[in-house]
Amino acid sequence: NTVATRLGRSTKNVNWLRNGYGPPVQQALANKPTICSGSTMGEQIAMEQYLRALITEKDESSIRMTGADQGFHNYLYYSHKLSNAKSIASITVWEQGRGRINNLGALRKKPLHEWGGLYDNETLAVYNWDTTLSPVVHQWDRDKHLFHSIIKKKFREYEQEWQRKQEKDAREKEG
Repeated sequence: NTVATRLGRSTKNVNWLRNGYGPPVQQALANKPTICSGSTMGEQIAMEQYLRALITEKDESSIRMTGADQGFHNYLYYSHKLSNAKSIASITVWEQGRGRINNLGALRKKPLHEWGGLYDNETLAVYNWDTTLSPVVHQWDRDKHLFHSIIKKKFREYEQEWQRKQEKDAREKEG
């Protein structure tokens, strides 16, 4: 979300970029929107090339911080280092809430239901800004209500499934 986040607003992003590439690069990218490395997708051949590029960035930098892949990811995109990669036909960055993956991490400043039409508290459905159902929701756990609702629901489902399995196993032992 270009309104909610920029690379220079997050201490973690600032540190990853400064420690990996130096203050000039960090400052040059400070006003760029943060692109989440955790919501990257593509064809296998393209993803393999992308992952090799991430590993190369790690190997060539002195950064040894948890989560540094985020810094490498943003640097690769904004430096255009992958633009001539033979295995990557194109790179598309979708703004938050407008593509196949709806990344909610940048919206954690207030509850999802306060963002207007993005989330249904009752059904737990998450929507894109155009009101279509989000096909994939990344970082859904950043919203307290959605996190607790899903955990409670899933816990009950898993608990009931486990109890049914225990009962079935007991019947099979008896029978």
